[in-house]
Formats: sequence, structure tokens, C-alpha cells
Amino acid sequence: MNNANKISVTKAGYVGGILSVAFFIVCSMWGGLLGAPELKELHWNILRIAFPGFGLGVFGYVVGLVEAFVYGWAVGAFFVWLCRKICVNGDK
Repeated sequence: MNNANKISVTKAGYVGGILSVAFFIVCSMWGGLLGAPELKELHWNILRIAFPGFGLGVFGYVVGLVEAFVYGWAVGAFFVWLCRKICVNGDK
């Protein structure tokens, strides 16, 4: 039995979601620490493009956190699916 069959899609999704949320928090904190106003505005605009609905208010920040978790979960689950397709079916 291949070890790729033992990887849980759900667990990998949660790991991806948690890492994505942590990355989102670090990026948003970094955006607040930038000194030049042009760089700060560029950083916030990139976050707004990557996470539709993101804003500097409480509601917009929560929307960004939720979107980051959902995107990370989807990437983690896709990674496991892809690994199973390549690793397991590649042996045949």
C-alpha cells in the first residue's frame, strides 16, 4: 500500500487553511509597518485584489481571514488529490 493513500484530505485542507490564515496575518501586519505611503497603499491594494471584500475595518478583516482559510483549505485538499493521482496511479 502506498503512503499517499494514508494522507487525509480533510487534515491537509485544515493545515493549508491555517497556514494561509497565518500568512494573511503576517502580510497584513507587514503592510501596517511599511513606512512609505505609496508602498503601504500598494500592499493594501494587492491584498484587496487577492481577497475580494477585504478592508481595513473589522468586518473586512474577518472577510479576508475567512477567504484566506477557504483558499488555503482548497489548495491543501487539491495537493492531496494531486499527490494521490500522481503517486498512486503513477505506480501502475
